[in-house]
Amino acid sequence: MSGTAPVVVAGAGIAGLATALALARRGIAVEVIERAARLAEIGAGLQLSPNAVHALDRLGLREAVSAVAVAPEAVRIASVARGRPIARVPLGAGAAQRHGAPYWLVARADLQAVLLAAAVAEPDIRLTLSAPVTALHEERGGVRVETPAGEIVARAVVGADGVGSAVRAAIGGASAVPTGKVAFRATAPVAAAAAIGGARLSEDAWIWLSPRAHLVHYPMHGGARLNLVAVAEATAAEAPNGNGTNGNGGEWNHAAAAEAVLSRFAGFPPAVRTLLSAGEDWRRWPLSTVDPAGLWGRGRTVLIGDAAHAMVPFLAQGAAMAIEDAVVLADHLADARGDETEAALAAYVRARRERVRQVWAGAARNGDIYHLAGMAAAARDTALSLAPPGLLLAGFDWLYGWRPAAAR
Repeated sequence: MSGTAPVVVAGAGIAGLATALALARRGIAVEVIERAARLAEIGAGLQLSPNAVHALDRLGLREAVSAVAVAPEAVRIASVARGRPIARVPLGAGAAQRHGAPYWLVARADLQAVLLAAAVAEPDIRLTLSAPVTALHEERGGVRVETPAGEIVARAVVGADGVGSAVRAAIGGASAVPTGKVAFRATAPVAAAAAIGGARLSEDAWIWLSPRAHLVHYPMHGGARLNLVAVAEATAAEAPNGNGTNGNGGEWNHAAAAEAVLSRFAGFPPAVRTLLSAGEDWRRWPLSTVDPAGLWGRGRTVLIGDAAHAMVPFLAQGAAMAIEDAVVLADHLADARGDETEAALAAYVRARRERVRQVWAGAARNGDIYHLAGMAAAARDTALSLAPPGLLLAGFDWLYGWRPAAAR
């Protein structure tokens, strides 16, 4: 196969578009193939910590994303048992100086729009919709990719197609594993937010902790809307199978009745329940994970983002890890000749696996901590309330302090 064959990226979500841009910025031609017939918003909002902003900076997108992001002054941790905030992780200018980049809150659709606009303007990127991967064939010097839109001869294939990855299945990777938890997602108008403990619910990022359930909310769309993510234990009907679908064969992103959400959070403070009742277009996402200790690639096919290591969202790092992956992968491929492609992909996996494993495990631990009950929850709340804010921020240095290597 020709050394000028493109890299095929399967998936045009945040992971796929970031990967395409990272590769194109390093002079590598890319074909992005997307199974959907149109690109649409999936999910409501996400958090971009400084490590993600550093990676976006490498893509030349820091200014464009800044224009659609909200920069919170803090993450406020609140206890449902106490009915108020108990700790504050300071962000703002001080944290930006500490980690070299700001912490942003952004609507997923806004970030995807920035990535898509940059990809469309990039001459080395071609995007094809309605083109799921139906088969992969490793051949001498490359991969032949089959899609309903035709065959593509590729230098390499990047599976950026999410937790239910067809690329992962094609190379023999394990199915995603249900966590037993479900996330209900919606947005609400800022006007629905009151104040608790002297702090407005419409400002900053909030985490409400309670046994077997927790709530995250924060502003986005320039502060005009609030993103709501309410996590609870999944019922049998809500539990997904390993492909990201529920036990009845439905898709992983379902409509949810507001009453069903409110019933799970009946013990939350009245002001929080008022905010939940203002949620619009509730969606239900059964949560599954992909163990980063598993298969990340085979030959000239490699996985990134959720396809390689889907994690629970309890460190707000799913998108950040995918964007980090994209930059590191592009650096390895840019330094490789055509006959070194397989070795470059293997080097990317070695470079990323341990960091992702630490983040994946940290997110899982947070889920356990968030949902503590009884004396364990009381001890957690006391420890958090006594912790100096600066110490809480320093606890994230290992995560937020990551920066990509300087481009060569």
